[in-house]
Amino acid sequence: MIRLNGVEFEYREGVSLTGLIESYNLSHANIGFDDCVVIINGAAISAQNAREWRLCENDTIIIAPILDGG
Repeated sequence: MIRLNGVEFEYREGVSLTGLIESYNLSHANIGFDDCVVIINGAAISAQNAREWRLCENDTIIIAPILDGG
């Protein structure tokens, strides 16, 4: 099982995070990598690395917009 922003998906070997996001966007609010922070299993990673990330069983991913403020 993979969790993306609290939504569970069946694990499929070889699927990238980009592919999972495409599935997520079909039935939920659209998310992507631009202007967002990507956290995988508690560690923040760069958007470039996230695009190519190969998923593993039990990964938990959070993608949240970066909020500028002052």
